[in-house]
Amino acid sequence: MATVRNILLVMAFMVFASGCDSPPAGPNTADGKAVKTVAVNPSDAAEAAAVSDLQSAAGAYKQALKVLQTYYVKTGAYHKQVWTEKELANLNGAQTFTFEGVSAPVTPPSESVADINEAAAVETVLAKRRNWQRRLEKLTRHYSQKGLNFKLALVRNIQARFDPIRTYVYFMHAEVPPADLKPAGVIGAADALFKEALKLYRQGKPLPGITDYPKQRQALLKFRQLVKKYPTSTKIAQSAYYIAEIYKEYFGENLRALAWYERAWQWDKNITLPARSQAAYIYDFRLGQRGKAIALYQEVIKCEGFDWNRVRYARQRIKELTEEKR
Repeated sequence: MATVRNILLVMAFMVFASGCDSPPAGPNTADGKAVKTVAVNPSDAAEAAAVSDLQSAAGAYKQALKVLQTYYVKTGAYHKQVWTEKELANLNGAQTFTFEGVSAPVTPPSESVADINEAAAVETVLAKRRNWQRRLEKLTRHYSQKGLNFKLALVRNIQARFDPIRTYVYFMHAEVPPADLKPAGVIGAADALFKEALKLYRQGKPLPGITDYPKQRQALLKFRQLVKKYPTSTKIAQSAYYIAEIYKEYFGENLRALAWYERAWQWDKNITLPARSQAAYIYDFRLGQRGKAIALYQEVIKCEGFDWNRVRYARQRIKELTEEKR
């Protein structure tokens, strides 16, 4: 019993590192060694079937991602190609051990990129991801019902290491709510949720150079929950801004950040948070899209008079970028 308790304590620990986004530690045994293999009970047919289904689902999910990745390489969609690479790394890093005692999963037949379109390939990825997650849940329920706490902790570690930030729907319009949302009034529940999210956001950056990534993830989830659940709240534009900030500052998701910054000023053209400045920075220094950066710096001059330093900087960058262009 002590051994199981020690393993659970190790696996419940979330790595907190200064300036480093790390997943939860992989499972260790009581003597501190990494768990590399887990034997499936040969007399437990339900476990064997659940493990086999999980392995097959993981293989199908991985193949679907590789097909989509190949499609983006072929079509030159670099940023979406990067998304598939991140999601593949996320899947590959989720499980740090292997199961023994079940037959290897059958590799699905390969698909020709020439025979698919993007929408179909994306839908396949989403379906295979959902199936893999359902198989994880099924195995979790089996171990829970059987009281197999050691194996239950192992599977929960897979779930904890699989990062939802690094999964994608690959079409921004499917991820970000439409531009025509209209804040209509104060909603008490939305205001309370916003307060919770903002507190987590601030706790996630207690000091310069130190980031609590789990808290930033929690804040992101709550801000997104607010927009989805209360689309007419006066807090949706501010929530969009902070969603963008988290994507930009902590997870390097430039395109996602841009989409949410844009929603911030679309939902509230008079927003007193520097959404336009932050979007201009991404276009200017991260994506190197000079024309879009200049256009947004011009918007900063017109719309962000609440921060004179940003207006002054926007004028300076317009001058510098215009001179570079000559």
